[in-house]
Amino acid sequence: MRMIGAIATKIARRRLRAMRRNASSPAAPQRRVFERLMARMRDTAFGREHGLAAVEHPQDLQRAVPLMDYQAMAKWWDRARAGERNVCWPGLTKFWAISSGTTSGEKFLPVSADTIANNKRGGFDSLVPHLAAGGGRLFGGKLLFLGGSTQLRREGEVWIGDNTGIMALHVPRCLRGLHAPDATIRALPSWEEKVARAAAQTAAVDLRMLAGVPSWIVLFGESVLAHCRANGRDVSCLADVWPNLQLFVHGGVTFAPYAERCRALVGRELRYTDTYSASEGGMLAVQDLTDDPGMLPLLDRSTFFEFVPQEELGKPDARRVTIDAVEPGVDYAVALTTDSGIVSYLVGDLVRFTGIDPLRLVFAGRTAHTLNGFGEHISGGELERAITAAAAGTGAVVHEFAVGVRFPEPGQPMGGHAYMIEFHREPDDLARFARRLDETLQQGNEDYATHRTYGLLPPAVEPLPPGTFLAFMKRRGKIGGQHKVPRVLDAAQLAELRRTIPKR
Repeated sequence: MRMIGAIATKIARRRLRAMRRNASSPAAPQRRVFERLMARMRDTAFGREHGLAAVEHPQDLQRAVPLMDYQAMAKWWDRARAGERNVCWPGLTKFWAISSGTTSGEKFLPVSADTIANNKRGGFDSLVPHLAAGGGRLFGGKLLFLGGSTQLRREGEVWIGDNTGIMALHVPRCLRGLHAPDATIRALPSWEEKVARAAAQTAAVDLRMLAGVPSWIVLFGESVLAHCRANGRDVSCLADVWPNLQLFVHGGVTFAPYAERCRALVGRELRYTDTYSASEGGMLAVQDLTDDPGMLPLLDRSTFFEFVPQEELGKPDARRVTIDAVEPGVDYAVALTTDSGIVSYLVGDLVRFTGIDPLRLVFAGRTAHTLNGFGEHISGGELERAITAAAAGTGAVVHEFAVGVRFPEPGQPMGGHAYMIEFHREPDDLARFARRLDETLQQGNEDYATHRTYGLLPPAVEPLPPGTFLAFMKRRGKIGGQHKVPRVLDAAQLAELRRTIPKR
């Protein structure tokens, strides 16, 4: 394994230079990706109907194909999933990821053989910054990937299952012996059983990397500690269990609200690498610096990016910006064209560029998770930043949170927001927590500040008992590695969460 580590470090240093070079000069690598994708798609049914043979420039694509969502692509993907060849991508698309998305209910997303191959390379990219810094010893122990079940169901000629499960079935051969937990546990459909059995198995191995959504990794880590203590081991943190743990690769949600909890759980310093990925496009960006949360976009794999300013979403003439023309500080909706026959597809994410040379971005929330009961237009990213600031200013540690709208009612003509928060450590002063939350939102959001001056009540913060959000997600059938707590709850979800609160 020492030789593998040395080779991987050498390759990673070369790859990191390429990632940064591409992020400083993004037009050329994106142009090459664009041309490859158009060449492959032009003779498909979708390509012929949309005239992709005549598309030579991104501006031509914008004229030929409108911004797409799942409803627009479903008629094509349903044909491909039924076994028809050459619908949106050449040949048969054998694998389909099922996703209970926040924007379109249950979705079936194409995962071509080309995408699987590129996702393997994208997975390596998530390790590149650590390996390039001399982290080759990573391969001296086990690497944990906590994802969905590898158990797929067959429908005709195709296989359907969890996207992370599909990718786990295609782990590079050289890493299969390092993958934890083992194949039997990875195939388990029950998330709770998987976590329990993975905790028991990995507590006895030399684990060197954790990878997954922070909220679920926290629950997994707590299960590991509980298992160790139940078996007579004197452990106070994960570093006691895995002294060689050196890397935590995370993604799926903004890390800041979970950072203090994760660091306390681990118990010592290690490298945290943020990533941005999507079921529709694989690995899209990777954090390369430990002191900068910005992530380098991966511009030379097989994804062509377009960005739509958030305020223009829904407009028939919404502006579509290529990555060489983005501006810092603007929240953009992400549209992807990929090697699974996904074209100009809005994935439902918002990103914000924090730097231009090289390009670095941060995840800024979901387009569906905008708090807008009264015209205040608060994004999920703004909510997370405000919660993080309030926690930092009051000594609190937030385990999980969501926000709903409190509409006017008899006796109270003004509306407001209800913050449902499960604390790992409650603030020293709940009223001060709410004030800090309110102040942070007003400083960063002019619409919210305006509404607060004349028609919006201050935030109402409601602490929830431990385990409430886990029970809420379980009740909704949303438990598992790819599911995240929705940051903004509609009226039905807020009522359901309240019904889930244990009786005291």
